[in-house]
Amino acid sequence: MNNLIKNYEQIKEQRKQFRALLGLSFGHFNIDLYAAILVPLYPLFAQKLDINLAIISSIIAFGHLVSSMMQPIFGYIADKLKHRVFMISGLILSSIFIPLTIKAQGVWIFTLFLFLGMVGNAFFHPQVSALIKDFNKNNPDLSRVMGIFLGLGTIGYAFGPYISTTIVHNFGQNALLSLSAIGLLSCIFIYFFVPKKPIKEYTIKENFFFIMKEILKNKKCMFLMIISTVKSAVSISFGTYIPFLLAQRGFSLEKIGLVVTAFFISGGLATIFSSKFEKKLGTNGIIITSFIAVLPLILMFLAAIEKFKYFAIILFILAGFFISLSVGIILVQAQKAMPKYVGVISGVMQGFSWGLGALFLAPLGIIGQKFGIKTILVLMSTIAFAVGLYTAKNGCLKEADEKQV
Repeated sequence: MNNLIKNYEQIKEQRKQFRALLGLSFGHFNIDLYAAILVPLYPLFAQKLDINLAIISSIIAFGHLVSSMMQPIFGYIADKLKHRVFMISGLILSSIFIPLTIKAQGVWIFTLFLFLGMVGNAFFHPQVSALIKDFNKNNPDLSRVMGIFLGLGTIGYAFGPYISTTIVHNFGQNALLSLSAIGLLSCIFIYFFVPKKPIKEYTIKENFFFIMKEILKNKKCMFLMIISTVKSAVSISFGTYIPFLLAQRGFSLEKIGLVVTAFFISGGLATIFSSKFEKKLGTNGIIITSFIAVLPLILMFLAAIEKFKYFAIILFILAGFFISLSVGIILVQAQKAMPKYVGVISGVMQGFSWGLGALFLAPLGIIGQKFGIKTILVLMSTIAFAVGLYTAKNGCLKEADEKQV
């Protein structure tokens, strides 16, 4: 009888975890969809607002920076919360203000709407990433669960460009406002699928600055933050500047959206299945592979884009796979390094690092204006390659592989 009760409780807990994972992942899909719907439209905004590549790059960088730098603070507050206010309010902000940018008549209004939409993204991510760990605290395969969660977010990010370009192409710019309905409806879904009171392993008593000091003192966290920043910079720069390069090569707006979508879907699939690669390559090995593979793929892409366009696009999409291959692994390793502060460390890895990565956009915009988009792609791929070589030489995560053995 006791065994039956125990089995029933285990099944009940598993169902609770599954419903939570489903709700959180669905929300992640939607919030990241909003983060990407403007990516292929940036050339359109530059023309509409009469600004050049360097200016719009700086605006995008500023929006990413401010909202992302807030994520550790929001993560700290989320670690103290017993309810889901950040994830729901974040979805509402993004779903309203990101589509609303299409109505902006001037640079300052565009910047304001973009910023408010990105703040919604910053609200959402730290709390939700921490809840994935909270609801799966006894799951030995957390990397797989985190990979699914992050992968679905990346796939949502992937569909954003295709959805937005298709809507604008077929129904006009104002039709972009209809996308607000998706996020508002997903809030209702989350309300019923994610439990109101997540299980907390720890009660945070320390202040925010003490926690940040502890994170910055941790050598493993610092290394993970650096490689996460580089990964973010490569992903952001590729997604932001490839539409300009493809437009120069005669690709239509719809085809550009399709390429960007395929690029991020590839990354999403890599994140979902990253735990399987980790078991074969090891934690250190998957970091090395993820960063080193990008440069040769981008060099082949640039060599082929003039005469073999479709083959070149395949290479670019494959580069997206490798860029995202280590995303879930990096976050799980960081959460394991700081188990008491999962909200803060999630904010650091997903937000703070993303914001630092976005800082590359401003100087890259100037470089692109002077030397061309190809220079940007080669430069960022080379930086990623250097990080891969550094990891291979220093074996920064070998201890994680030794613990798994």
